[in-house]
Amino acid sequence: MLSSALDRAICDALALLRVTAGGDSEEQTEQARKRLAKAVMDAPDAPQRALMHIAAADEHLEYGELMEARTLLTAARAFIPGRRAAVPARA
Repeated sequence: MLSSALDRAICDALALLRVTAGGDSEEQTEQARKRLAKAVMDAPDAPQRALMHIAAADEHLEYGELMEARTLLTAARAFIPGRRAAVPARA
């Protein structure tokens, strides 16, 4: 159950961090960081490798490096058991 919540938070963050998302990118980046931080706090038993990738992604987000963060978040999903196959598109 917690793994699915962590996966959902990663998917939400990936949607917020789309390069073509428009809007206020700094606000979207901050929302993504907050969602990921909360999800990590709520899932202390998540696989360590997923947590390490999320932490590295957060460091990149701190410096506005969105593509690097997206790559790390996508990789983090591979370590979450029972994850969904795709990130849904947002309009």
